[in-house]
Amino acid sequence: MLKFLTTLGRKTSSPLTDLPSISRWMETLPMGDSVKALDAIVQQVKEYSDQNQAATKQRLAVLTALDEGAQELLDLVRGQYLQNPRMSRAVEGRLWNTVSAYYQEILRAYHTHVMEYIGNPSGSKIASMMPLLTARTLFYFSLDARWSYYRYTETNAKLWKRIHNLYHFAEYEEFDTRALKLYAADEAETTVAQLYLQALMLETLNTGSLTPRQIHMIERWLPMLVSGMSLEREFKPARHVFYVTLNENRGARRVRRITPSEHQRYWETHGLKDKLDRLRSQLSIGALPAKLGLTEDCKLPLCLELLDRIAYFWAPSGVKRVQRAFERKDAMKSIEVVRGLSDICLNVRADNAQALRAQSDTSDELSYAEMVDVHLYGFVTKRTQAKVEQGKDEKIEHVIAHERWVMENESEAGYGAQIDDQADDWVRLGKLVGLKPEKKGHWNIGVIRRLRRTHPNQQYVGIEVIAERPLALLLRAAKSEDRPLTIQGIDSVGVEMPISALYLKGDERRGQPDVLILQSAEFASGRDLWFTVRGVTYQIRLKHALERGDDWLRASFDVLAKHEAAR
Repeated sequence: MLKFLTTLGRKTSSPLTDLPSISRWMETLPMGDSVKALDAIVQQVKEYSDQNQAATKQRLAVLTALDEGAQELLDLVRGQYLQNPRMSRAVEGRLWNTVSAYYQEILRAYHTHVMEYIGNPSGSKIASMMPLLTARTLFYFSLDARWSYYRYTETNAKLWKRIHNLYHFAEYEEFDTRALKLYAADEAETTVAQLYLQALMLETLNTGSLTPRQIHMIERWLPMLVSGMSLEREFKPARHVFYVTLNENRGARRVRRITPSEHQRYWETHGLKDKLDRLRSQLSIGALPAKLGLTEDCKLPLCLELLDRIAYFWAPSGVKRVQRAFERKDAMKSIEVVRGLSDICLNVRADNAQALRAQSDTSDELSYAEMVDVHLYGFVTKRTQAKVEQGKDEKIEHVIAHERWVMENESEAGYGAQIDDQADDWVRLGKLVGLKPEKKGHWNIGVIRRLRRTHPNQQYVGIEVIAERPLALLLRAAKSEDRPLTIQGIDSVGVEMPISALYLKGDERRGQPDVLILQSAEFASGRDLWFTVRGVTYQIRLKHALERGDDWLRASFDVLAKHEAAR
């Protein structure tokens, strides 16, 4: 009772008081729940900034302890976000907002200290810490930008101006190229200039065409790729490839027709292109990605494709560079959209049947069944005539479109649309869709190639059309394949479930082979399959996966044999 009375009215000391206090508080975090623990740190950093006290070494030690203690939690939460691309919108929002909140609060704290020093350098008690503080602040601004890339949203309106100002400040104080470790646990050193270049180079890839996992992979490659590059004040037309203007609120641009100024910084990418070429060559002959400075998740052939892609964006002048293959035109039109390979195949199959029927209605040629009757009996039997007429009258069922979008532009290669968020949030990069524009009587096949969030509940979608008139097939496993099914204890050896697929005609002039689109789970290189089209059976063998989507792939194949189907 006496102990209670002596503590009555005494305020609980804040964990932000000093380094020992914040260290003890960090030990109480619920480490089994990384999101909850990170939320708690966010609140402490917010309270730190809200105190609005002048920077001292003791206060900065508290902030540093919070930030360093948050690093493992940030890695865990970011990992959860990246490893589950099909998470619900609620889960995705929880993870994204937790990390974003930490970035905002730690930036507010660090940036305030930097600006405090700039406002009164002679009176600052943390002058010796400014290189590290500047580096961390610039690093977090670039992380904040990357986090928005994951969601295809616009970055903070003042982000690039602040990043430029931090780099310019480091230049002025002459520590822009001073080597330092961002965190004690880091193995490698970096510089403010290197962090700045990494942020600029990654932003040039922000076209809405990379998945979060691809962006994250490139992030981890950047320190190695950018190593050796430097920013220069004097413009050299024959050498420099990119430039940035420090007093503008935008990122890097490719050198084309520019008027040099004192506010511009320039750099070249010839050495970077050579480095990418060497990496690609070594991977192609079997070198391990980790030994080349790449990441463990660098898997072939997707890793090679990603290296080619960034080389395409960063190539120096004189090398093939990024350019739009087809001009876009404004064109408002309604378009039906179906997703999912099985539903796409049903609609395409109905299109195929309708086209075949229209062709037979205008043709005087006999059908296959009628020709068999003539060969056997010398005339067409009434039974066959009835079957043919019944087939003509048979109703063709289409799957009802899942969505109806309004396209705002089109080109020879595809469409662009501004769409509202869907309830089930299915729109993803690499998603296969069936498209039926108004005034067109057939379905096209498209792939979502670009995403950009333009409003909180709206996004821009860019779709590439990969096939104008596909053919729907039902593939069956070769007789030699042993893939029996057991359904409710019933042995079903010999039962073959057909595989829905789409046949896409190639283009010999462009060296494009005929391909099949099928479910990823059904693909195996060298697998033998067969299908029947218009009375002819084709035996084929799958070759290579040319492109992989979320649950589908585009594969090349060889035709082993073809013959008239048995009747």
